Amino acid sequence: MKVVTVHRGARDNYQVARGLSEAGMLEALVTDMYWPGDRGWAAAIERFVPRKVSGALRSRSESSLPSSRVMSCWGSGLYSLGLSKARRVPFEKMRDAVRECDRELGRRAGELATERGAALLSYSYYGHSAFTSYSGGLPRMLFQLHPHPGGVREILRGERELHPECATSLDKEWELALSTEDFNHLIRESAMPEHWLVASSFSKQTLVDAGMPAARIHVIPYGTDLNRFTPRKTGRIGGRPLQLLFVGTLGQRKGITYLLEAVNMLPVGSVELTVCGRAVDGLELFRQSKMPIRLRPSVSAQELLAAYRSADVFVFPSLAEGFGHVLLEAMACGLPIVSTTRTAAPDLIDHGKEGFVTDPGNSVQVATCIEYFLQHPERIVTMGEAARRRAAYFTWERFRRNVTETVSGILEPSMSAGAHQYV
Repeated sequence: MKVVTVHRGARDNYQVARGLSEAGMLEALVTDMYWPGDRGWAAAIERFVPRKVSGALRSRSESSLPSSRVMSCWGSGLYSLGLSKARRVPFEKMRDAVRECDRELGRRAGELATERGAALLSYSYYGHSAFTSYSGGLPRMLFQLHPHPGGVREILRGERELHPECATSLDKEWELALSTEDFNHLIRESAMPEHWLVASSFSKQTLVDAGMPAARIHVIPYGTDLNRFTPRKTGRIGGRPLQLLFVGTLGQRKGITYLLEAVNMLPVGSVELTVCGRAVDGLELFRQSKMPIRLRPSVSAQELLAAYRSADVFVFPSLAEGFGHVLLEAMACGLPIVSTTRTAAPDLIDHGKEGFVTDPGNSVQVATCIEYFLQHPERIVTMGEAARRRAAYFTWERFRRNVTETVSGILEPSMSAGAHQYV
């Protein structure tokens, strides 16, 4: 059975479409802009454009995914991308352009799957228009990218009341920024399919809380590139403050204020914090810190890898995360992690072995975990080694195999409809 899937951008490095293609199950990927790097004319263009441009083009391509299996909607994609990159464009205009692109992609995917008699696997944000446009008789499948939007909106509204100084970033989260009609579409989208794929147990629980049947929600954790993300070759450097690292958008959804509060609870001079990511709230939050903080708003892939390798502990106190790829990247680089129950951390680590799992919004717990490493520096190495071993279990190959096996099980009538859990 062939499958049409849909998403904008290089979502998850095209791993879902690639897995389906490798299994001979991909009818088409519908996306906004896919660079046909396997075509001769495209390769010729890459040779004559600046390296930065060719790199950007290749980032919208996957060598193992034939361009003949991809339907690109370049017009709407370029329009929405241009607005998102332009300066002084009102956020509302950018938001509406992106959502219009999402609806167009979903509509085309639904119509294409119907026309070709294929099954439909939509990522969230495209599902409402995709499922509405689909009239085939096969089970509809949704890859729920983030936790259920209703649950996330409740979390973000609570944070807005607690931290009004962070309203800038919170109000731009889709769960708060969408119009009432569009948000209701997002809510209905989650209830339209017969089966759901999610990357974490937390995402599954939010769907269950919203009334979805647990037996049809399939947990498939992401993978990481173990050849790229590797530990540093030398041991930890002693005689210096504990090196903490955070990677992600510097907004309250990622729990940034709780991280800063935790760091400031520790003895002066005991830690140094590096934060890699674009700041969407005011930098005043960082200027008030009594601890040294290195702000790196824009880093290259190589610089990010160097940041992982120079750190001692990775801290990621997110408040609502569908997974958190940075957790696996840090673990693969040999870092123990400190994260929360509202990420994939409970699926990835045993508390106290590869790191620690805290309650969201609890800066005291985060500080206590960091203080543990200050008091037991030898555990940084042993827990980091355990984190690397654990990360080796979560490969992209395993993710692709689990996706195709799950989709096959959903579409094969002779197979059980029970949930598949991969941890």
